[in-house]
Amino acid sequence: MAGAMVTAGANRRGTAGRGQGGPGWTFVELLTVMVLVAVVVVIGGLSVYRGQRTSEQLACQANMRAIHSALQIYWEKNRDPVTNEHTYPKTQDAFDQFLASPAYFVDGELHCPQDTDRSRHYTYQYTPHTPPVPGDVVITCPVPDSGHGSM
Repeated sequence: MAGAMVTAGANRRGTAGRGQGGPGWTFVELLTVMVLVAVVVVIGGLSVYRGQRTSEQLACQANMRAIHSALQIYWEKNRDPVTNEHTYPKTQDAFDQFLASPAYFVDGELHCPQDTDRSRHYTYQYTPHTPPVPGDVVITCPVPDSGHGSM
């Protein structure tokens, strides 16, 4: 009789919660699977979001490097009419015209990827020295709080 009790207990435990119709899942098992799937989705979503932010930051920094390179070409081609020395654009307006110039940017003006409406321009600060050097020019991302910084 003791052997029969062990067998009956084993059978009851093996089919507990599976209903009368045959094998199935318990509520706890289903809940555990749903929680695990939710955790994986959240972790994956955060990774994709972080990856997108990083790629936008890298693209913005690449744009600023491209602007610096184009400014070097501008510097080589342009001279100050008074001093006859090489020069950079002197104002933000002159810089905006430079950014819109197809001579320097064949595909059009560069914009930060986070500037979705493409209404902001990279800001420009030029502190002239004699002779001008690349450190005289600071290009800043136009999107506030983007974290993309300046070059």
